[in-house]
Amino acid sequence: MLPTDASNNKTKTNTLDLQKELPTIPMEAETNVPEQTSTDTLKELDNLLQSSTNELQKSVSTDNEEDFLEESEIDFNQITFDEMDDQLLAFQEDDIVSQALANEMDLREYAKQIAEEKISVQRDLENNYIENIQHFVDLHTEIQSCDEILGHMEELLNVFQSDLGNISGEIQNLQEQSTLMSIKLKNRKAIENKLGKALQGMVIPPNVIKKMTEGEIDEVWLNYLLTINKQMRFVKANQHRPIKALRNVGPELEKLRLKAASAIRDFFISRIQLLGVPNANIQIMQQSVFLKYKELHFFLLERHHDAAREVRQSYMNSLRWYFQNHFERYSRGLQKLQIVSADKSDLIGVEENNRKGGLFGSSKLALKEKANIFALGNRSDTLRMQDPGVILVHVAEAKDQKYQFEQLFRSFNLTLIDNASSEYLFVYEFFSREIKTAADTAKVIFQFIFEPTEKVGLNFTKAYVENSFDAVGLLLCIRINTQLALELQRRKVPALEGYTNATNMLLWPRFQFVMSLHVESLKKMFNSRSVMNAVKDIHPHYITRRYAEFAASLLVLNDGYDDAILSKSVHKLRDEFEAVLSRMSHEFTESLRRIAFLINNYDLIVNVFQETHSRSVESELDYVKQLLALQTSVFVDEQLKPYFGSLVELVKKSEQLKDLRVIEIVDLERISAHFAQTWRQSLKLINASVIQYFSNFRNGTTVLHAVLGQLIVYYTKFLDILEKRGDGASRIQFVGVQTVMVEIKKFRSTF
Repeated sequence: MLPTDASNNKTKTNTLDLQKELPTIPMEAETNVPEQTSTDTLKELDNLLQSSTNELQKSVSTDNEEDFLEESEIDFNQITFDEMDDQLLAFQEDDIVSQALANEMDLREYAKQIAEEKISVQRDLENNYIENIQHFVDLHTEIQSCDEILGHMEELLNVFQSDLGNISGEIQNLQEQSTLMSIKLKNRKAIENKLGKALQGMVIPPNVIKKMTEGEIDEVWLNYLLTINKQMRFVKANQHRPIKALRNVGPELEKLRLKAASAIRDFFISRIQLLGVPNANIQIMQQSVFLKYKELHFFLLERHHDAAREVRQSYMNSLRWYFQNHFERYSRGLQKLQIVSADKSDLIGVEENNRKGGLFGSSKLALKEKANIFALGNRSDTLRMQDPGVILVHVAEAKDQKYQFEQLFRSFNLTLIDNASSEYLFVYEFFSREIKTAADTAKVIFQFIFEPTEKVGLNFTKAYVENSFDAVGLLLCIRINTQLALELQRRKVPALEGYTNATNMLLWPRFQFVMSLHVESLKKMFNSRSVMNAVKDIHPHYITRRYAEFAASLLVLNDGYDDAILSKSVHKLRDEFEAVLSRMSHEFTESLRRIAFLINNYDLIVNVFQETHSRSVESELDYVKQLLALQTSVFVDEQLKPYFGSLVELVKKSEQLKDLRVIEIVDLERISAHFAQTWRQSLKLINASVIQYFSNFRNGTTVLHAVLGQLIVYYTKFLDILEKRGDGASRIQFVGVQTVMVEIKKFRSTF
């Protein structure tokens, strides 16, 4: 029966009271305590209640049977409740029960509440099952349908598996057949390849035979020749085999070999003859004809040695004549363009009147055509190898142009090495087939072709060298020859090494000989009384400019080469020049003129060296500057001596004294008074004197500044002596240094 409303209300009230005392029983969706734990707890609670009931029943039965126990002599004092205690202790270990006992709750009410909740949950589950029973029926129906479909698919798969087994057998059979066919195909290809090579090596198409015997040599003819050459090699390599076709094709190939060799020989001979035609461009013909058909020459080297030898000899003879003829004409044309060369009168130590030829000397025209053989100037432009231009004789003659020999030398030899390089590379590529012997073969052929041409070049240089006294031109030719040798090395053309060495052997000895002539000319000038007597002017001597320009030219041309022999020659030349210059200076009786002469000459050398703007002259420039500074210092003292000699001597004497009291007061008064009376006029006289001695305004200004500056130094030291002397020196009247310096500034802009 369902509980009434009153009972429900009562139950609800009791439930609320229990909820206040007991913790809320967690539901399945709201607790983390497992369901099994709650069930075990309920079972333990039922057991505990049942055990309590049993104990009460035992107590009642005990009272009723007390007489029976007494009669049976049972000791009730021995009865214990250990088992109940154990169960109660185990029951109290549960979290929910232990909490209920701690809150002094009625366990029966709590058990009843749990039972009611279980009934409610069970009722909900039953209702849920009833609501979803149709879904379970539908699911069962679908599962049965799936089982039927899966059973049908299993039958289909079994049939498919059986078909696959049959197909696998057929595929294996096809694989075996394919393997057999592949082996057969491979064997047939191997046979076809060998047979094709044999047929290709033996069969000559009719059109090839017709072209080779009747056609002109062209690229098609060349390709046919290369094919026939391969067939000849095949026949030769297989001639020991018993093949009848090889024996039949042999005679035909021999005929074609002779016919081809004859045609190739005629082809090259006709082209070689065209090289001798005037204005023929050899390099273009070499590139467009000979190198294009060089395989024809290789065929001759392999198949017909006599024809190849004839072609080579014909080419060598033709080119030998060609280069010799052209360079002979070119050298003769260049010689006509040469400026009048220096002769033995164009030396540093040769007097001016001798260089001009004296009263009955050479014509003025020859002297006018001569260039300055001591100064380098723009002659060094010939060393710029990046300028590929050469002199064209007919153009120069039309413009009436003349050139220094080093320009002609460069043009001739640059043309020579350009043609030689091109020819060597052509010979190396055309006439040499074996790499191991190519260099030797090319060298032999090249030497035969260029031997007379090299002699032309050496004779061209020798004709100039034997009569040349132009040391600068000779050294320029030496440097040009060195650059050409390096250029040949860069081009990897060793064939002209002997020519450049021979040219060097012509130039160096002559250069050293000319240098010795310059030194000897200075020695002769040193001992020449006429030359020394002619020295009247303190301005730079003409040999000074010659020496300065000549030494600067040699030093500049030694830049980057550091030739010890050349440096030694320059130093020897300098020593002889200094000796001559010193001898000339002693021709002046007046010391100031003698010193001024040296200063003017050294200043000229410094100016010439500085104009070169080259580091190669720095050491010589420093040396000359030291000489100039030394002579300037001597000139300063000599210039001050006539005007302030006593003051200068006193200052120099005081520098050697330890005690200035040795100097007399009278001397100090005398010097001070003399200075005060004459210093203004002395400055004017010094200024006029310097103007007289130095025509070079810049040099004169430098010397004047040195004189006036040194005067200030001496006078300052004199005033220091007055200050340190003490005693009566303090009463001496003197001119202030500032006053003197103000007056000196008026003369600083004289030059």
